[in-house]
Amino acid sequence: MKCEKKCEKNHIRMISSQILFAAIREELACNRQASFTVTGMSMWPFICHGRDKVVVGAVKPEELRKGDIILFQPVKDKFILHRITKRSLEYFETTGDGNLFRDGRFAYDCVIAKVDKVIRNGKSIDCNNRGWKMLSQMWIFLFPIRKQIFHTWFRIRKYIRPDAGKTK
Repeated sequence: MKCEKKCEKNHIRMISSQILFAAIREELACNRQASFTVTGMSMWPFICHGRDKVVVGAVKPEELRKGDIILFQPVKDKFILHRITKRSLEYFETTGDGNLFRDGRFAYDCVIAKVDKVIRNGKSIDCNNRGWKMLSQMWIFLFPIRKQIFHTWFRIRKYIRPDAGKTK
């Protein structure tokens, strides 16, 4: 199929999550990775809305570990990219890095893919890198005081960037 329409360079095309994740499933089924720009702030500060892209790959349930970031579909029309914070033989639990609550328990059959890399400002961050794994585990450990961490960060940020948080 040929694209008749000429597209401007660097033009961003928004497509529905249904179309995007159907295409991602096709790529994974062909043993390829897929990449997309993340929307939403639930994974901040590790992954930022509109700035970061993720590269996902197929994964078997037995390969998943606490700390892995996964793309999953718990119910029809809902796709979530969050970190595994607990796992057992029957289920896993996830939490967004920027969230103050846990998502709940899910069956492994709703997992679509695992995040292998984060692309930030053209640089690739390997999610299997020892430093990334250590930082991820520390962030999971700090979950009980995450609210205080965010509160402190936003107060400090006001002094670093006085225009932060102001609407135009």
